[in-house]
Amino acid sequence: MHVSTKKLTVSAMLLAIAVILLYLGNVLESSTLFFLALASFCSGIVQREFGQKSGWVFWIANMLLGFIVVPQKLYMVTFAVFSLYILLTEMAWGCLCRRVEENKRNWLFIFIRLAVFNVMYLPLVLGMPKLFLGEGLLMKAGNLLYPVLLLGGQLFLFLFDRAYVYFQGVIWERIRRAIKL
Repeated sequence: MHVSTKKLTVSAMLLAIAVILLYLGNVLESSTLFFLALASFCSGIVQREFGQKSGWVFWIANMLLGFIVVPQKLYMVTFAVFSLYILLTEMAWGCLCRRVEENKRNWLFIFIRLAVFNVMYLPLVLGMPKLFLGEGLLMKAGNLLYPVLLLGGQLFLFLFDRAYVYFQGVIWERIRRAIKL
């Protein structure tokens, strides 16, 4: 397997940045979701720039290093889901671009993104609600817990997708030009 020096260097720097962001999410707990989401964007960058195989290798390396470095292991579950969502949707978009005509592609992609997100999100909501709400809020929420979490998750998905598209299209493009990738 031949890996170019530039590809390896950029991937290693993105891995270091992602781990730093994961650690910052533990230190600055009021911004944990922001840092976890930003760290997961690095997986999407690697997959877009260097291909699916590199994206998955990057994800595995990020998970292993994150579990070693990050003190709060439960945050790694959230990060894993964020990154996995990005990798799967990037993969789906690549397949759609090759196989589906343009007028159907966007609607099908929206459906795929919703399906991927909910396949990962619903088991977490039903199986680990403490991941989203503290013990006290779980007791107070009662019957409203699941509808609020389900609607909140869909809203979060919309915001997460918009942030990722903006990051890739604007911020990463500027960085990409600066490093001449």
